[in-house]
Amino acid sequence: MNKIVADELGQILRLVTDPADRKSASQVCKGWWLTEGLSRSSLLVLNLDHLPRLLTRYPNLTTFETQRAVSNADLALLAQSCPKLEAFILDHLSFADEPVARLRARPKVGDEGLCAVANGCPKLSKIVIRRSSVGLLGIMSMITSAAHNLTHLDLGSCYRVTDQVLEAIGSSSCLIRFLNLRCCYNITDVGLSFLANGSCSKTIEQLNLSSCCGITNDGVLLLCKMRVLEELDLSCCFDITDVGGQGISTIGTLKMLKLRSAITERTIVALAKNCLNLEVLDLDGCTGITTACIDAFSGHKCLRFLILLHCLSDDLRGYAFESLAFGCPSLESIVVEESWRERLLQEMQESTVSRILDFRRNLVA
Repeated sequence: MNKIVADELGQILRLVTDPADRKSASQVCKGWWLTEGLSRSSLLVLNLDHLPRLLTRYPNLTTFETQRAVSNADLALLAQSCPKLEAFILDHLSFADEPVARLRARPKVGDEGLCAVANGCPKLSKIVIRRSSVGLLGIMSMITSAAHNLTHLDLGSCYRVTDQVLEAIGSSSCLIRFLNLRCCYNITDVGLSFLANGSCSKTIEQLNLSSCCGITNDGVLLLCKMRVLEELDLSCCFDITDVGGQGISTIGTLKMLKLRSAITERTIVALAKNCLNLEVLDLDGCTGITTACIDAFSGHKCLRFLILLHCLSDDLRGYAFESLAFGCPSLESIVVEESWRERLLQEMQESTVSRILDFRRNLVA
């Protein structure tokens, strides 16, 4: 063991990703402890009181993540200690094992802390900020500073995000491939126009706009300009109708689509006809689903999952699902409410028996 030099040991430890294994390796001797710290690239912090010590031990971090309340001072220290940072993740707050007194005493992250990270970490390519209290100025600063490297942006539940943020994204040279704006209630069609017409619109592959209540048909039609869009989540955008739905159907690159709106079979038929790469279709809560919607996907070559929770009606019959199962070779699962399963399965069995009897009669004739 003594013949292994620090550089060689560092290369070995970079291949060890299991936290328990890395901890065991660091306990071999002081040299291994130091090398393990130097080779660590990611850190999940569960107690911000230990942050200064942790950043001293792990100076080469490229990923920082926490679910705890973090202060501006914490982020300033992070920016100063980790200039190589590539992924910055402030996930939803977790209050497990967090004393109430500490929660009240710790200041909330604000513009000052995010601006410090933006200025001190120029290599950021992944930014995840899921905090309702985060200020608009800090978010704008991070997007602007990371524009040349940014590929993953998740601002879910950032209530203060407005169209101004989308304007910054659309006018930048961002190479964003994943964008999550779930529950950003202040986004409107105007913001989507900045996004669709901007230079980054051709590089977005996944876009989550669910629960953005200001989005209407006009805003959805702007999404049609995103020519590489593969995943689109509009699950709580209730103002979308067949006008917007048929516009979505023109995005031939779609692989995953979530809708929860007032669409009818016109939209579903258009999706089946035009979105030939569609693998996942989630229509949870769409009450306009009919047998024609199911029949439209018979013969589709890529559909794997069809979710129809809270949207079945008396118009739907088991034979339609049976035809879909036989006619769509890629289909793996159809998700329906439990209360509907028994009836649909019984109708499918009756349809199968009827087909067998008809086949036998034809043989005899």
